[in-house]
Amino acid sequence: MTTFPSTDSTRRVLAAVLVTAAVGTGCSTTVTGKAVPARSGGSGQFDKLLEECIAVPDPTIAETVGADLVDQYFYGAVCMWTGIGAGGLIDVTFAWFENDALSRERELADRLGYTTEDVAVGGTTAFLSRRPADPSSCGISAAYSGVITWWVQYRGGSPADPCAAATELAELTLQRNQ
Repeated sequence: MTTFPSTDSTRRVLAAVLVTAAVGTGCSTTVTGKAVPARSGGSGQFDKLLEECIAVPDPTIAETVGADLVDQYFYGAVCMWTGIGAGGLIDVTFAWFENDALSRERELADRLGYTTEDVAVGGTTAFLSRRPADPSSCGISAAYSGVITWWVQYRGGSPADPCAAATELAELTLQRNQ
């Protein structure tokens, strides 16, 4: 039996040939149909697409939740801020899901054991959510070109009503986008 000298470069070349052969034979697929632009669904009511995180300006968020200032640390379909006020740290979250339904969000809140309450905000159907044994946090979800949700949590206790703050933020969002 003849053996070939084994070197690192020989192994690398052999590995590259095997990978190329595997990729070349396993990745050829023809897709039929017509290409359509992304995000072609939805009602189009939210005219500030890709501006979800500025639906309410940071100084207004700070004033609404009683913070000296807020710092936004996450951007996307879910936007998050941390603030500090007289009562300590405050977490604020905003989410807008264009293809969501309020009934689905309500069902999820119920499954999580949250206390829910039907309300109206900005002329649209909404509900408040409260986590069990956490009076310092509250969220509001409202039907609007999908669902928008605001959550407010006072980490150092609740110097203010988190539901009132979340509701005001939802009202400001709906006013800005009508």
